[in-house]
Amino acid sequence: MLEDGSDQDVVLVTQLPSDSWFEAFALRPNGKILACRLDEPELYTFNPEDSNSTPELLHSFDRNANGLVDADPIPGTKDEYFVLSTVSDLVNVEFNDFIIWRVALSPDDSNPPKVTKVAEIPNAGLCAAAVAISDRVVIIPDSTKNCIWHLDTQTGQSSILIADDSMKIANGEGNFFGLNRICITDEFIWFTNTSAGTLCRIPIERVQDDPSVGIRITGPVQILTDEITDCDGLVLTQDETAAYTCSYKDGFIWKVNIEPSTGKATTSVVLRNLASPTAVELNYVNGKPKLFIVCCGEIQMAWIQDKENPWSDIVNINAAVTVQVETREVVETV
Repeated sequence: MLEDGSDQDVVLVTQLPSDSWFEAFALRPNGKILACRLDEPELYTFNPEDSNSTPELLHSFDRNANGLVDADPIPGTKDEYFVLSTVSDLVNVEFNDFIIWRVALSPDDSNPPKVTKVAEIPNAGLCAAAVAISDRVVIIPDSTKNCIWHLDTQTGQSSILIADDSMKIANGEGNFFGLNRICITDEFIWFTNTSAGTLCRIPIERVQDDPSVGIRITGPVQILTDEITDCDGLVLTQDETAAYTCSYKDGFIWKVNIEPSTGKATTSVVLRNLASPTAVELNYVNGKPKLFIVCCGEIQMAWIQDKENPWSDIVNINAAVTVQVETREVVETV
């Protein structure tokens, strides 16, 4: 049961390679999950409903990248994604050479993915995600340039959609990330600021008469909460009354309850003691929401504070490891 009283089971779906850093994943129409590895330029897939499923390597970007940041389904397609790659130095928190790729998968994964380079983002700082507005338009949050980029995938041209002080990195030692993950709904762009601990939204409108534009900003940034410091990942419920994000430092899952019309929000921790959660996705099965969480438990960086974690003794366990458990009966005398 979650800490907010929700009657939900928490189940280990699969064990990804224990020496890996997975930063994002996407839900596929065939029920599988597409996962992006940040410490290697690799795409994996697995079936979250099969307890015996093991991750399958789909594609390795052996040129122009050494890590993958995000993958987002392309609207109007059956199993195609825009994938964001980078050349990074994770130890020194340096990211360069961001590229958007188009990846088309086969439903049963019997054929290799078709991978096409879409565009480079030459003026970017640290791109934290890629969200497809349409087959033609992608928006990309930039954590160090304090802006959201607008990319026309047909021309390869990028421009600033919006830049705002709410997207800046907060002052403080060890703060490397400002604007981080984003979600889009019909009326808003939603985003988090990792160092400031904020969830924000920006009013928008869809532009129907010009596919190269896609969306237009219609109002100022609204800050809903500032209680989610060190957050990573972001999803919204279908009715936009709740958002979920995780703390990669503390191992939390936060739930932000939202009053849609006013933006009034309250924040609570609904799950603890995860090993470095980095991304969340929300799916609906028979009308019931199911939250998926990916953790990169074994990865250690000097800039990530090493806190005591109940998972510390088991984060290295994977399918190749045999574990013997001894149980003892304890009788308490009163």
